[in-house]
Amino acid sequence: MNPTTRVIFGKRNIIDTEIGIFNRASKSIDTCMTYTRPSLAVSLRPIRDAFLAAKKKGVRLRYITEINHHNFEDCKVLLSIVHELRHLDGVKTNFMISEGEYLAPLVQDKSEAIASEHIYSDTTQIVEHGHCIFDTLWSKSIPAEERIKQILDGAVPRETKIVNNQDEIMKHIIHLSEVSSGLSVVSNQGHMKLTYNGFLELFMKILEKQRRGETKGIRWIMRIEKDSVNVVKKFLRLGVEIRHVKNLAPINFAVSKHGLIATVEEKNGGGIVQNLLASNEGSYIKHFSSMFEQLWKEGIDARYRIKDIEEKVGIAEIEIIRNPVDSIARGWDMVRSARKEVNIMFSSTNALKRQIEMGALPLLKKASERQNVGVRILLPSSDKSDQIIEQIRSNVPKIDIRTVSTSLETKITIILVDSKKCLILELQDDKQNTSYDAVGLSTYSISPTIVSSYLAVFESFWRHAELFEKMKDVEKLQKDFINMAAHELRNPIQPILGFSELLYPKIVNQEQRRLLDEVILNARRLERLAIIMLDVTRIENNSLVLTKEIVDIGKVVRDIVESYNRKLEENAKKLLVIHDGMKSINTTVDKVRMTQVICNILDNAVSFSHEGKIRVILKKEEQDGQTFLTIGVKDMGRGIDQEISSKLFTKFASKSDMGTGLGLFISKGIVEAHGGKIWAENNADRGATFSFSLPLKT
Repeated sequence: MNPTTRVIFGKRNIIDTEIGIFNRASKSIDTCMTYTRPSLAVSLRPIRDAFLAAKKKGVRLRYITEINHHNFEDCKVLLSIVHELRHLDGVKTNFMISEGEYLAPLVQDKSEAIASEHIYSDTTQIVEHGHCIFDTLWSKSIPAEERIKQILDGAVPRETKIVNNQDEIMKHIIHLSEVSSGLSVVSNQGHMKLTYNGFLELFMKILEKQRRGETKGIRWIMRIEKDSVNVVKKFLRLGVEIRHVKNLAPINFAVSKHGLIATVEEKNGGGIVQNLLASNEGSYIKHFSSMFEQLWKEGIDARYRIKDIEEKVGIAEIEIIRNPVDSIARGWDMVRSARKEVNIMFSSTNALKRQIEMGALPLLKKASERQNVGVRILLPSSDKSDQIIEQIRSNVPKIDIRTVSTSLETKITIILVDSKKCLILELQDDKQNTSYDAVGLSTYSISPTIVSSYLAVFESFWRHAELFEKMKDVEKLQKDFINMAAHELRNPIQPILGFSELLYPKIVNQEQRRLLDEVILNARRLERLAIIMLDVTRIENNSLVLTKEIVDIGKVVRDIVESYNRKLEENAKKLLVIHDGMKSINTTVDKVRMTQVICNILDNAVSFSHEGKIRVILKKEEQDGQTFLTIGVKDMGRGIDQEISSKLFTKFASKSDMGTGLGLFISKGIVEAHGGKIWAENNADRGATFSFSLPLKT
């Protein structure tokens, strides 16, 4: 084909042409781009893949750009993609050349990520001219590593300035939008309308990158009123996240990790701002980002706000109450005003106790008995909850009070009255004696959306409380059954074992002896099961009795290790148990129970290890002025399954089909009865280590 020089139209065609140059290149590809373009090489998958494919087949890749704090992160990635990356101040041109082809934008339009018109040529003179220009620029550039070091050392100037020139203002707005990996905006409705009319294309690019998973998108905070609903809806449809905040400071700003622009001008439509604060200094960015995040937490989802406006809910549907005295007074007034129902979910048992001490019971009694208001209270289960519930029921019989599992305990108290009002009180310090000192920020609302949302939460917890109470009844029945079964099993087991052992020497027939062996074996299994069940019952009832004596725990461990090694040798297992650490140490423990703990842990280690060494490690440790003996068992098995790691020492926690799943639960009870603690963790390489510590008297 004859050499050609032509104009290529359309971004898709331009990308295809660029990829074609990469595919056809056999020696080198040189690229010179302005500072906004490295993000394309990193974020556009077709371009990035083309770079990597060319590099893989041996094409030398060189790249010149201006490296600054805006594209710093992208250039660090680009450094790993190309062979050589260099920095040159003030690069104003974009082009790429291979050994035989040239491609460059026809118009250098900074507002476009990829220009819609490019000039392409494979004419020798144009390609050689491009190489000449590139080599000249290359000779004036510095290695990217050197430039990156300058940035890290703070050598790249950071500045904060007031911009008055319209062109400069436009430049800063466009620049922040182009380089942002996510944008956070606070403005009035005038600035949102200005953005929609004048800068929508810039925002669309950020949102398009978000859809490709390349940016965090756009979050926007503003005060949403009736006259701003339409423009807010337009931005919501585009994918912008928007929240309503009632009280905003008179400042409008947009901030990203790369920079900040801000103005105090009120824009009520038409024209760009006249003054702009622009900064790339970290302290400014951090301050405004922190301000945004705090406002975002306090904001209301725009969809809920719009719904309330369209349903003509009053402006004062939400109120932030910062004074705890006012918060508690508002809660009591809500209860007094109740006509149908009062639903309260307390953050803790102490929160309810503090309110009782302030006189809440007479108030609730009047509401439930004189005003015939239905009162429901939810309370996290605790050691004190049963006592407080009994106190409430004896004083206010009509109150329906239930407990929820402590796993569902929250840091807020919720008061809901007549499905119309709600008060959310933050628990700041549960150790305080008075509610005024314990309560933090509070939120009062009459918004139907907010009230119904919290009512749904309350109803969900209420249903959970019903299940929780049923579970407690089932658990009590289970404990009673286990206790009864454990005692009842022991009664017939002893005669079975006794008579079988008496009968055994009198039987000569080998087949009959084998059958009797099975009877004795299974009777002993039942005996062990009964002992385990009794241990579980004693631990749960806090009635585990320890017979303590001074014991050389090192000798106990050595004896156990020798016993296990004999068994492993008999079974021809490629396992070895090693005693490591201290050889002798005297301590006061229940020797039988401590042997039970070590054997339980070793049984697990042997079960889950097929070869290698199991180490039993003894050592002394100091913690908060107290000396502890720590015993660890390190195996080389498959490690702790993530599904049961959080409930490892609870009843029936096991992924194995063998055993009862009670060994570690019993071990935990024995160790804690000695004043110690037990834990487990996976090893860095393989296997797991189970450890427990016991306090040593000094």
